[in-house]
This record gives sequence, structure tokens and C-alpha cells, in this order.
Amino acid sequence: MRNKGEVLVSSESKGQMWNTGVWDSETGTLLTSYKGGSTLNRTLSMVGTDYMVSAHPDKPLLNVWQINRNEQMSLRMFTPGKCSALTCSPRGSYLIAAVEEKISVWQVSTGRLWRVLSSHYQPVTCLQFTEDGSYFVSAGGDGQVLCWSIAMVVSRRNLPGVKVSQVGKPEPKWSWRDHALPVTDIHITPGGVNSKVASVSKDQTCKLFCIVSGQLLLSISYPVPLGSVTMDATCDNIYTGGENGSIYIISLNNPPRSVSISSESQGSTVLKGHTDTVSNLSLSLDGSHLSSGSLDTNVRIWHVKSGQCVRVLEHKGAITSLKYMIPPPGMLNTDQWSPGRKLVPLQKGFDEKDSFVSNVLSKETKPFERFEKEEIEVDGETATEKKVENTERIQELMDINNQLYKYSVKHILNQKT
Repeated sequence: MRNKGEVLVSSESKGQMWNTGVWDSETGTLLTSYKGGSTLNRTLSMVGTDYMVSAHPDKPLLNVWQINRNEQMSLRMFTPGKCSALTCSPRGSYLIAAVEEKISVWQVSTGRLWRVLSSHYQPVTCLQFTEDGSYFVSAGGDGQVLCWSIAMVVSRRNLPGVKVSQVGKPEPKWSWRDHALPVTDIHITPGGVNSKVASVSKDQTCKLFCIVSGQLLLSISYPVPLGSVTMDATCDNIYTGGENGSIYIISLNNPPRSVSISSESQGSTVLKGHTDTVSNLSLSLDGSHLSSGSLDTNVRIWHVKSGQCVRVLEHKGAITSLKYMIPPPGMLNTDQWSPGRKLVPLQKGFDEKDSFVSNVLSKETKPFERFEKEEIEVDGETATEKKVENTERIQELMDINNQLYKYSVKHILNQKT
């Protein structure tokens, strides 16, 4: 199959035909699919470039696929309860899942449960990492948006600027409590520690926060409760999906303005086509097309400049995940899959006294072979004389090393001090 520069990945709630589909957004062709179970809203995550996981909506387990296979793996990864949110760090080092109001952090290579965070008062609805993996953001039904440093969360020793009494008891770097009702979606812009966090809520507002300063940069009010949000890479436009099926586009390049504005005052562009809540939004990598997923079971692809719907991808259930991405090796060409990590079952209990464990994994294991056993060919013929010469040289070096060892034992290690 020909390599694609960009694909659109979507999942649905029923999973009648497949759980997750990979689409060519230009032609609307289904390139490949992943079968088995169904996916909870916005929990589809990549583990590096080797695996794909998602949370099951009704069971305390994760759906797991090798990126080059359509069927689920036999590995059963259980969680403490039914997940309400799920994410994985960009490099695939940490897996974070929320069960009700508690957030569990696992180390992927060992399956160890590293930390359980309890700072939300109601079930967590969203989890997402920054592009560089240094922070992750959680949001919940209590209206809170919390920003966490992954280094602080997994640290077992005193870090600069952290009191000894705080080690093992991480607190959020920032706690934003500006929403009055449950947060339904978050989006983190590129930029690592300089990223911006956009959040939408049923309180009909969209908030924009700064990770560096922790300040509220902007608050936009809308005429309807909101269900999804995304932004372009340059942070010039913000896209929000409403519960009435409309998509609102607001430009952030129209000063002057205050911190609190309304969509009407900014002259927002409204895209209409869905008949139910817009649950997911994603922009193409070049920002020219916007894909929207709704509870009406359809994915619509919009041309941003003209505001026209250019394609509709029909599904059997409500859209639960939607994302433009560059396909990793093995997704479309199964022969190119070369895993750099191994998934293991997740630890159920948490014990702070457990010692640190790190697994070193190798892609392939080769048996050790002595050099003198290798055939050396010159112009297609075996060089027997060269082979004998090498064997004698190796034996000579082994004898010298043996003599050095005996000398050191006799004259150095046994001497009295």
C-alpha cells in the first residue's frame, strides 16, 4: 500500500463493523480498521508508534492493538475500574487513566503503578499531554482544569524547589477553577512548556490558559453548551462544537478585546450540518481542513476557508475519537512494523515502598558466536589460512589475559595492607 502523508483516525461507540477506522480524508476511503469492542469518548491513544490503546466504555479494561494488526492482542490490561479518561505520553513512557475522580499513572515498560492522584472532586472527563510530554492536563465534572508536571508526579526524591515533606505527595502546578459546570473537552497547543490550554464546558464558555504563567488569557461565551474544542498550530483561530450541532470559528487576531468576550461580538463563523452534539474536532496538519465528529454518527470534513462540507463519512455509532495524524510505520505497511517497546499487564495495587525497576529491552537476540568460527571469504573463496591465523592470535591473547589474572590474584589482591 502506498504511504500516506496524513490519515484521519476515528472510532465509534457501537463497534458493529470495527472499533477504529483509518481513513484517506481526500477520497473518503477506509484504508484499514481495528476490530474488537468499542471505545470510550476521547480515550484512543498511541503508545509510541508501536501500539494503540483505548478504554472500554463498560468494562475495567483497555482495548490493545499492535499497530500492524486488525485484531486485538491477547494481552489483557485491566484498570482499577471503568475508565472515564485515558492518555499516553508522546514517547510511550507513561500511561495515565482516570477512574472516577482518581488518576492512575503507570510506567509502560514495567506496568508499575507509579502514582494515584486525587485532586478532583467529581469524575475526570479529559486527560491530555503536552507535545513534549513534560506536563499533562486533567479536567473533570467539578469544573476544574489541573496542570501536572510529570517529573513531580513520578519523582521519589527531592527536586529543586520542592520541600522534602512534599516528595511523594505531588500537587498540580496550576489549578484553574474558572468553569461553573463540567468540562467536556480540552485542547493543548504545540509548544511544550509554552503551550496554551483551551477548555470548553457545559457552562457555555471556552477558556484559554497559559502553562508558563498560569493566567487566564481569554474567556469566550457562547449561546449553547459546548462539547469539543481545537485550535490551529499558530493559535490564530479557535474552533468549538456545540450541543446544537453547530461549529463556531473565532479569530483571535482582532484586537482590541478584553479577557471576557462573546462569540457574537467577535463575529464568529458558524458551520451547520450536524444534527446532534459535536463531540470531536480535529484540524489537518496544514490547517486547511477541519473534521468534526458528532453523536449523530457522522464525520464531516470541512474546507476551512470556504466553510463548505466537502465529505461525509458515515459510521454506525456516535463518534468517540477523531484525529488527523501521520501514520506510523506498520499502520498501512505491515512489513515495516519494528517495535521498540513491549507492553505488559498493568499493576493493580500501589505501594510507595516498592523499589525502582527499569527493564532494558532489545529488539532482537542473537546467539554469541566466537570470531574464529566465522567463515571469511575473499573474492568468493574461503580464506582458510587467514582463519587459522586469527584463531592462533585469539588463543595467544586469551593466554596472556589468563597470566595477567593469575599475577593480579597472587601479587596484588592477596598482598597485605
